[in-house]
Amino acid sequence: MELTGKWRYREEYGYGMTEGELVLTQEGEQLSGRIIFTDRMDDEEEYMIQEFVRGWVRDRKVKLEAYEYDIIHSEHEVVYELDCWFGILLDEGTIKGISEDDQGVEGYFVFERMEE
Repeated sequence: MELTGKWRYREEYGYGMTEGELVLTQEGEQLSGRIIFTDRMDDEEEYMIQEFVRGWVRDRKVKLEAYEYDIIHSEHEVVYELDCWFGILLDEGTIKGISEDDQGVEGYFVFERMEE
């Protein structure tokens, strides 16, 4: 299964919701790329962030870990914890799973392949 390409990203977690886009490159089992998203936390102004990710795909299991981030836009100071995503490839266009940040906050995400 080739995962290289653009994916729509949505996630719900304990403090809000995230929406954005994942751009992946696959070489063998290795994955790399970046995810750009808007984070909407309960009772706070939204902000936009970019995380650089690396990971792997084995059988139908997918793992991505962020190793660096940039704040693209924010009206307030942001303290951000890097994320990790672990999911299952349901079909050629859908990955669903759970996420966890460095603080232990968990969420549920879906990546859906975008048409080129």
